[in-house]
Amino acid sequence: MKNKSAKLKDPLVVTGPDGKSKIEVDLRIIKRAALTLRALHHPLRKKLLELIEAKGKVTVTELYAKLKIEQSVASQHLAILRRAQVVNTQRDGKKIFYSVNGKRIAEIVELAKDLAQESEY
Repeated sequence: MKNKSAKLKDPLVVTGPDGKSKIEVDLRIIKRAALTLRALHHPLRKKLLELIEAKGKVTVTELYAKLKIEQSVASQHLAILRRAQVVNTQRDGKKIFYSVNGKRIAEIVELAKDLAQESEY
């Protein structure tokens, strides 16, 4: 039996809505998209985004102090938000400032709305 990563490398091929064409689904892209959606669907990351949005730009120190959480926890969740590209970073000396990437969040929201719609075929 193949391992999980090999399964994701092999595309899924399905018949298109016209009944004739073939659609090749890259499961690695699907997995990455799911991780991006999950990045926004978490209570602590929602709080982090709300605080960043309220301040405009903020350091990890300000975030963990305000939320009364460990620095490592804040950093781990910020890393998830960075990978999903929903926060921007800007280095100023030793400090890294986080800001909300509104353009990326708007794209994710539009995609989520499309996915939530019922299909006609």
